[in-house]
Amino acid sequence: MKGSDKLFLLLLGLFSCMAVSLRAQGVKRAFALPAVPDTLKGAAMRASYLVAHYWDDFVFSDSLQYLNAPEEIEQALVNYIDLFRLVPEEEVESSLRQVMRDADITRSGVFFFYNAFEKYLYDLGSPMRDENRFIPVLEGMIASRRVGEDDKIRPEMLLKSVSKNKLGSVAADFTYAMADESRHQLHALESPLTFLLFFDPDCDECHQVIKQLESAGWLSELIQQKRLALLAIYPGGNVAMWKAMQANLPKHWIVGYDAGGTIYDKELYDILGFPTMFLLDEHKRVLLKDASPEEIENYMKSSHRVKPQIH
Repeated sequence: MKGSDKLFLLLLGLFSCMAVSLRAQGVKRAFALPAVPDTLKGAAMRASYLVAHYWDDFVFSDSLQYLNAPEEIEQALVNYIDLFRLVPEEEVESSLRQVMRDADITRSGVFFFYNAFEKYLYDLGSPMRDENRFIPVLEGMIASRRVGEDDKIRPEMLLKSVSKNKLGSVAADFTYAMADESRHQLHALESPLTFLLFFDPDCDECHQVIKQLESAGWLSELIQQKRLALLAIYPGGNVAMWKAMQANLPKHWIVGYDAGGTIYDKELYDILGFPTMFLLDEHKRVLLKDASPEEIENYMKSSHRVKPQIH
């Protein structure tokens, strides 16, 4: 049995056990899994059917259930998101758009689903976070007939944010200056991979992350082998403060600042806090966005660019 088949059966078994437990407790269920036709063979086809029809038996028009059974519905939504790894992204997008259209039958419904999706697909602390998947949810919220214009301000702001430099797109180009006042462009940097780090010299967390990266053996090895370039950029305007800090940064890093102020002025990147980190491929396509050092290291290991350490 293939790994995907085992995973599908494991998830389906887990969901079914949860349903049996609820019935045993005498809980009136707000959600029930659709029955997958026996004619569908193989995990891929069954998973695709389940994602496409996951909410078929859910009564979106019942406004009271969002007050009476919020935990059950939220758990069903978490299980739904967990199935996304088994199906193509275009099927995920189509299903999410349909859910938001169906939820829009009531004001309480569209708010419940939007808030839950934001919690799991957008919040930084969520292990299910995926900005690309959050886009159809945001667009559904903005198109909602049940939501007032004031309630659409945040979704519109977030849509603008997540649409910039999204995964798979080419990162916005910019010109940066170095200590010798020479000017360079991001897209002109030749490297199989680029670790793009936006920092602020007056940011305590930046100092902690920089110290962590300085001691990361895997990172130093990749830079020395010219398989990765670390480009550390200060997008602010206090050049004197930047100069005082850049002298103490690793010599094998490329350290610069935005001399023209275009990153902020033209809103090329949505830098919500420091440090902000991206991983780019040789064509400057975004592989990771708003990543942590751990996420970048794990990506390197999973893509076999870094050998895992044996303890």
